[in-house]
Amino acid sequence: MLDAQRELKQVTVLLADLCDSTAQVVQTGAEDGQAYLDTAYRLMAEAVATYGGTRMQWRGDELLALFGAPIAQEDHALRACLAASAMLEAMKAHTTVEAPMRVRIGIDSGEVIAGPGGADLSTPYRVDGPPIHLASRLEKMAAPGTAQVSGNTMQLVGDQIETRLLGKREIRGFSVPVDVHEITVGSQGSAAAPLARRRYLGPLVGRGEAIDDLKAIAERVRAGAFCAVGVRGEAGIGKSRLIAELCTHLRETGFSIAPVTARAYASHVPYGLVADLARVLLRLGSGSSGVDAIHTETAPGQPTDLHTAALTDLLDTGDAGSAWRALSPLQRSERIANTFAWLVRERTRSGPLVLAVDDVFLADRGSLRLLELLARRLQSQPLLVLMSYRQDYVHRWSDAPWFAEHWIGPLPSAQMVKLAQALLGDDESLHSVRAALLDRADGNPFFLEQMVMTLVDGGSLLGPPGAYRCTSGQSPLGVPASIMAVIGARVDRLPAETKASLEAAAIVGEPLLSSVVAAMRNIDEAAAESHLRQAMSGGLIAASASAGAYAFRHGLVQESVAATLTRSRRSQLHRAAFDALRLRSGDQPSENPGVLAHHAYNGEQWLSAAEYAQRAMTRSIARSDNRDALRVFSLGLEAARRVEPEAAMLPCELALRMEALGAQMAVGLFDAIVSNLERAEYVTRTLGDTRRQAAVSLQLAVTLWTRGSYRQGLEAAANAGAVALAAGSRSLQMAAMQARMMLNHGLGRYAMAGADAAEVEREFAAELRARRLMPGWAVIASVNVKTFLADTLIWKGELDAAQAACDAAYRELATEDHAFSRVLVDFVQAELLLAQHRPEEAVTLLRSALELCRLHELSNMHPAIVAYLGGAMARSGQALQALALLEPAIAAKVSLSGGRYNEFYFPFNHAIALREAGRMDEALVAAHGACEAAAALEQRGHEARALQLLASIEADAGRAQDAALHAQQALAAARDCGMPGLTDEPVPSSHA
Repeated sequence: MLDAQRELKQVTVLLADLCDSTAQVVQTGAEDGQAYLDTAYRLMAEAVATYGGTRMQWRGDELLALFGAPIAQEDHALRACLAASAMLEAMKAHTTVEAPMRVRIGIDSGEVIAGPGGADLSTPYRVDGPPIHLASRLEKMAAPGTAQVSGNTMQLVGDQIETRLLGKREIRGFSVPVDVHEITVGSQGSAAAPLARRRYLGPLVGRGEAIDDLKAIAERVRAGAFCAVGVRGEAGIGKSRLIAELCTHLRETGFSIAPVTARAYASHVPYGLVADLARVLLRLGSGSSGVDAIHTETAPGQPTDLHTAALTDLLDTGDAGSAWRALSPLQRSERIANTFAWLVRERTRSGPLVLAVDDVFLADRGSLRLLELLARRLQSQPLLVLMSYRQDYVHRWSDAPWFAEHWIGPLPSAQMVKLAQALLGDDESLHSVRAALLDRADGNPFFLEQMVMTLVDGGSLLGPPGAYRCTSGQSPLGVPASIMAVIGARVDRLPAETKASLEAAAIVGEPLLSSVVAAMRNIDEAAAESHLRQAMSGGLIAASASAGAYAFRHGLVQESVAATLTRSRRSQLHRAAFDALRLRSGDQPSENPGVLAHHAYNGEQWLSAAEYAQRAMTRSIARSDNRDALRVFSLGLEAARRVEPEAAMLPCELALRMEALGAQMAVGLFDAIVSNLERAEYVTRTLGDTRRQAAVSLQLAVTLWTRGSYRQGLEAAANAGAVALAAGSRSLQMAAMQARMMLNHGLGRYAMAGADAAEVEREFAAELRARRLMPGWAVIASVNVKTFLADTLIWKGELDAAQAACDAAYRELATEDHAFSRVLVDFVQAELLLAQHRPEEAVTLLRSALELCRLHELSNMHPAIVAYLGGAMARSGQALQALALLEPAIAAKVSLSGGRYNEFYFPFNHAIALREAGRMDEALVAAHGACEAAAALEQRGHEARALQLLASIEADAGRAQDAALHAQQALAAARDCGMPGLTDEPVPSSHA
């Protein structure tokens, strides 16, 4: 139960140890020692609390503090570093010669598992993970009065904290040396972290129009108008970068810039943001940030005592005086507002001023109210208030005439490509990783930058920025810790029940439906709908195009939410998703069995995972998505292996293996087919299942046809047919007869193949009308028989009948969108067009078929299409283009990815192209190669055609005696095959 309540979180761990406290207590005695410890512990705790950390436990004189949990924080690493700096400074301020007060601190960031404590209730909240151990090691390495920070933390902090690099250190228990930094005490400056200190990895792209609009508003300010501009957008979309670029331009054109950033850890401090602005404004005027700076002003306006008192109180720089203390809280607020307005007005006397407030949605209420009041008090001043905020921020300025809002949306794909080019470079090794990064970033430049840096830090990208290259051992594209922190902070602001529903949604995936989430969590649908709407208000999901559905605003939101779940919790939610989706589909076949297989597998429901994986494979093969079918096959096979007992496991495994054969055949994985069949044969013997043994024999027959072992294949087909007949399986009988048809076709027994085709159509008309894929086959049964019939008719010279068979096959496909079957028909139709001396039409048809092969990854058909396209191009007068297509394919041994027919197809069509190009000697060599390939495989029909082509080329080359001999051999082979259409006339050329 406790495991289900725990979660994985990105945090920063701070360990601080009070140095030499034992000696101090011993030397000063119990009473003074206790006072010393009380002060030290208070200072340490206050530093942690100031920056929103959680004090986990005291271990003797050592404090363990956590940033980013229990509630996630976007800037947990920065908070921890600022807390460490504040702790060191506080200790230094309280140290004396008699009572030195020093701490040493270690800080690390990373993933931990966090949640309720153990059963003994010794701690209400427990955290475990590598960051605790590394922080402990760093703390022990640190000198008294220093804080050591790991490279993990510095990657998140960047330039926002000042440190010095100590170098790599070997740390006990960690296999890789760790980068170690030391915080530079006393140089951190304002916690506002102005925009100028931020580090940007790539150029600003795609925001030119927005910059121009804001420049136009700035010109109105330069003319003396007050304006306020809000820049609204998702986290990481580029709001801060846009403001920084604009401020750089305006500073160069005469504007004074006062940049600050609101911080979540300071949102409870009254007027905290205004105080940061006041410090920057004072520094602009005198180079000093103290209250005394206002007395050095040369501007006409002179500060009153109350101005001085207000600034003293606002900046917490001393005693504001008795007059100030005598004011009521309301009067003090009014004086602070007047003083802030006076200070801004004084700065505008020397020229136009920009107050640039980043992340204004994190500011305290008092500061927001003062910013709103500036418009009333400074209407005629050249002042631009420039603010950025998230898309869900609600403000009260919308209707004000002096306010304008700019939405910053995702970058268009072309601009993202440009940014990726600038970040990565153009090395050829980057092609696949660039595409993956762009897909996952989905228009968010910050996400792209952070993922690039994660790959750099992980060693997957080497080289200087903008000129990286990919290593061979590329790491997976996970969600960077910086992005996890941004998203996690938003998720943890949700109510607990809403967060639980969002976690369920992250597992079940899109479309997000309240009914499915409700079923997963066993709550009312109305409650689930309310939770999804709250998540939408939080900017994490959005309404989908589908009615009543939602979608994640960004794919990384879903990944980040899912990544926080422990294995047990994730498994529980996958089981709930499987049950909910299966219940939703009812008795009807699932629209997407692959999704159910995925959830069943990850929910450790092995039998269901195997069952739905088989259904998903059937669906994918029917859609010619054979690669997806093989992906699901791997998942299903892994699930089947975990099914117990063996008597239940073996039938699952066999069903999956038999279904996979069709996909393996389509993509030309012949070695995998053989391995699959060997294992399937063992399983059927173990089960004693004769019907399934027949199915394995049948698949073996088809495989032997593909590999050119036609006589052995006929034996396997006969065996399969006999067993199928005895078992009364009509589907297996039909498949066995089709296999016999194909094997006779391979041997050139065209009359027998035609008779087989006719018998299939006569005996199995009802089965053929169903237009289904036979289990383990890559082609629709009715299309297969008509296509092989058409091909046999072509070589028998019955061209009209062949056309009728092709037309019938195309009619079968009129209602069935099956790419492999269509390409097969297109191939035979192209052969027919060539036999009819219509090569131009054949070229057009084969180009279309080639595109289908590429689109659907039909590796088995691709070589044959390439070979015949080359031959058709040569016959249509495009010999050079044909050679440019064929010769690289031959050099790359493309024929090996298809069946053994291709060993004839390539030299045969290559010889035609060479003859048409006038390269007669090479054409003779290629034609001899075609003859040898056909003879070696006993492809008697192909041998007849190859001999005829060879005779034709020899005749053109003036080798009449050889031509006559080979022409006679061609006629003899043709008579053996029943090919009366093959005469002693030469194969037509484009010159004929």
